[in-house]
Amino acid sequence: MGGGGGDGGAAARTAEIEAQKAAARQQLNYLFGEGDDSNPNKLAREELYTGVRENAFNSGKRALDEANEKATRQNKFALFAQGLNGGSEDIDQNALMRRTYDQGLLDLGSKADAAKSQFKTNDETTRLGLLQSIDAGMDQSSAVSSAMNQMKNNSDMAAANAQSTNLGDLFSTSGALYTQSQAAKGKQAATDWWNNFTRSGGSGASNNARTGVASNTY
Repeated sequence: MGGGGGDGGAAARTAEIEAQKAAARQQLNYLFGEGDDSNPNKLAREELYTGVRENAFNSGKRALDEANEKATRQNKFALFAQGLNGGSEDIDQNALMRRTYDQGLLDLGSKADAAKSQFKTNDETTRLGLLQSIDAGMDQSSAVSSAMNQMKNNSDMAAANAQSTNLGDLFSTSGALYTQSQAAKGKQAATDWWNNFTRSGGSGASNNARTGVASNTY
C-alpha cells in the first residue's frame, strides 16, 4: 500500500495564515507611510512631523522674545542708573544681549529637531511593535485599530510637548548688567538683614549655640 502523502490541508491553512499576515503588514506599513513616494501617507506623516517641529520652535521663540524684551528693558535701566548709557559699556551690553538671543535661537532649533525626532521615533516604535504582534497572530483589523489609536496618542503627546517648549530665562545667567545689579541688591538685602539680626541680640544667641555655651535651667 502506498501513502498519499496528504497533510490534511495543513499546508494550505499555513499559506492562508501567512497571506493574511502579509496583508496585515502591508496595510500597517501603508498607514505609517512606509515604502516609496507612491504612498500618500509618506508625505502626510512627514508634514505632521515637520509641523510639530515648527510648533515647538515657535512656542519657544515666543517665550524667548518675551524674555529678551524684558531683559533689554531692564538692562537699559541699569545702564542709565549707572550713567553708562551711550558709551562703550552700552555697546558691549547690547552685543551680549544679542549673542544671548542668537544662542537661544540655536538652542530652540535643537529642541525643535529633538521634538520632531522623538515623534518619529515613537511612531516607528509603535509600527515595529505591531509588526511583531502580527507575527504573533494579531489580525489585520486589530492591528489597524491599535495603530490608529497609538498614532493619535503619539501625535497628541508630541503636540503637547511642542507647546511647552521653553528654554527658561537665558538672560538671567548671561552676565548682563541688570543681573549684576539684581545680585548686588540681593546681597545687600541679606547683609542688612544680618546686621539687624545681630543688633537685635540674635548674634549672641547664635554665638552661644556655635560655641556650646550652656545656660542654667531653673
